[in-house]
Amino acid sequence: MVTARVELLTGVAQGLTNAQVASQLFISETTVKTHLRRAFTKLGVQDRTSAVTEALRRDLIRL
Repeated sequence: MVTARVELLTGVAQGLTNAQVASQLFISETTVKTHLRRAFTKLGVQDRTSAVTEALRRDLIRL
């Protein structure tokens, strides 16, 4: 998984909104949404909570 997506999922896991993640990573909110959709596909999930759970299970992110 691309580092930007890992950073993005880490922000989501910390409870940040898309706007907050965008600000933290210096990207647009639309880019955050695009990265999230692609992460969902790669992880085989449908939502943010499942993406974080699966990323944690695969040891892709740490809290």
